[in-house]
Amino acid sequence: MRTNPPDPGAQTPMERLTCEQVTDAIIDYLTGEMQPEISTLFNKHLQACPDCVAFFNTYNSTVRATRSLSYDDVPDEMRARVRQFLLKTISGE
Repeated sequence: MRTNPPDPGAQTPMERLTCEQVTDAIIDYLTGEMQPEISTLFNKHLQACPDCVAFFNTYNSTVRATRSLSYDDVPDEMRARVRQFLLKTISGE
């Protein structure tokens, strides 16, 4: 994930982040790997953008839910379906 601040020469000024930049950086924020100045901009964006807040909350809940699962919790049928999906995706069918 991106841990560097956005390029100062980019269209977006360093005073704010775009929704795309925020969604790209959520994992860095959640893992504490985000630079402090970017974290400040990240939080400012969330204060003003309900769409990003909703995305952040959903992402965060999903991460927490998947971390609480163990391999044994996944039903055999689901494992088989995921395995079939992955094989199909990898083979390009």
